[in-house]
Amino acid sequence: MDKKNTNDICISSEYHELKNILSTFSLNSFNMPSEVSRYKDALSIDSLFSDLAVDKQNNNHNELKRTVTASSQDKPFEPEYADLCRLHFLTLTRKPINLLEFGSGYSTLILANAMQILSQSFSDFSHDNFRADKHFHVYSIEEEQRFLDITQARLSDELAPHVSLSRSSVELIEYDHRFATIYTKLPNIAPDLIYLDGPSQFGSTSEINGFSMADQCRMPMSADILRFEFFLEPGTLILVDGRTANARFLKAYLKRNWAYFFDETGDVHYFELQEAPLGKINAKKLQFCLNNNWLIK
Repeated sequence: MDKKNTNDICISSEYHELKNILSTFSLNSFNMPSEVSRYKDALSIDSLFSDLAVDKQNNNHNELKRTVTASSQDKPFEPEYADLCRLHFLTLTRKPINLLEFGSGYSTLILANAMQILSQSFSDFSHDNFRADKHFHVYSIEEEQRFLDITQARLSDELAPHVSLSRSSVELIEYDHRFATIYTKLPNIAPDLIYLDGPSQFGSTSEINGFSMADQCRMPMSADILRFEFFLEPGTLILVDGRTANARFLKAYLKRNWAYFFDETGDVHYFELQEAPLGKINAKKLQFCLNNNWLIK
């Protein structure tokens, strides 16, 4: 494989060509259908997906209640290409060593493909410079065993080594006297990128003082990130897919120097931990992942 040396990082010629393609897109590109289609074609996104029998089931719920009715989640959601392409682009350009995904699905395949590409180009450099049990790896948590099985079935032999899927139950708690949910078991990692798209409000059916999340009038309210916030390294990026109430909850309770941006058109919330590096290793990671440039200005 032909290599090109750039800032002590050995970059494969394949990634150099990919970088040229990525440079023709920006985050705003994924709010434009024509650009989403162009990205899909350029990166062969459709080739990552294959239909399963469960995809052919009928969903009788209308759009209003599609995401807030427990029975409507019997069938997986169809791929939303704008969100998926945006996530793929961000992962490839951000180059996270470890990625934590709350809620599995088509996004897991997208993330695994991006990590596979990064591993092919930067695995040696990452192992030599950064601490992690697995490099360029997705850790995905799922509340429902059936959806975990569906995601597992979608993963090809090439993508599966880049993903660790785990199931966790969801618990209703009080966080600073506010109701929220947490997963009862998390992967023991230090993620550089966090994708928050789970759990659903139906992940827990328990009650506290008569309050339950399992109702169509509720909304997801995850507190997991707040509990390990101070173990995250500067440069960590959080993406919240929709879930505006949850994003506002995080914004109110995150304590460190997080820059925040809401893409109203794409319905995506970004949190970026903009702090001075913890030391030499973190400084090198900031250079590798961000090229010392913050995403949120």
